[in-house]
Amino acid sequence: MLAGPLHLLIGSDMHWGAWLLIAPAVGVVLQQTVRWRFESNDSGFRSPRRAALAAIIERGGLAGRVDCGDLAYQVYEIVFYQSPEWEAIRGHAHRCWEWTFLFQSMALGAMFGSLFAAFAALASPHFLIAILLLLTLPVAAVVLLQKAQQTESSLQLFDRGLVHAHWPLYEAVLMRLNRDDTR
Repeated sequence: MLAGPLHLLIGSDMHWGAWLLIAPAVGVVLQQTVRWRFESNDSGFRSPRRAALAAIIERGGLAGRVDCGDLAYQVYEIVFYQSPEWEAIRGHAHRCWEWTFLFQSMALGAMFGSLFAAFAALASPHFLIAILLLLTLPVAAVVLLQKAQQTESSLQLFDRGLVHAHWPLYEAVLMRLNRDDTR
């Protein structure tokens, strides 16, 4: 999504296979950019707006605490990782997050590819190919962003449902952590 428009824009004599070798490195950079944005935006996984953590904050009465997001995340992590029989659930949640980040990074690549295709349409002798890319890449970016949002929304519902379905486990850990804090 990014290598083709960039190749047209630069107009390099470099073989197209070389661009295929560069593509994985660019993909890693895009994916790390998406993950960095997620982690820096509202504390990432520790965000109190995350559905599972919001459920723990709401049901556990943590709304008045300054550290409510961190405490809810700590409770969530302890319950989520303590049971070996939850391995399939953990695997599903991790795959959903990975797919969300992958869709977002692919959309970002398609957006940059669209930008490069627009410049290539103005400067490249391969005008028709650049126009074809310019017509398809923005649509791909929109579809990939929507898929990322759908995947994350579904994961948030799954996560919140998991907390509600197993609330006694979460409540017990929360009580234990609160008891340890008061000592």
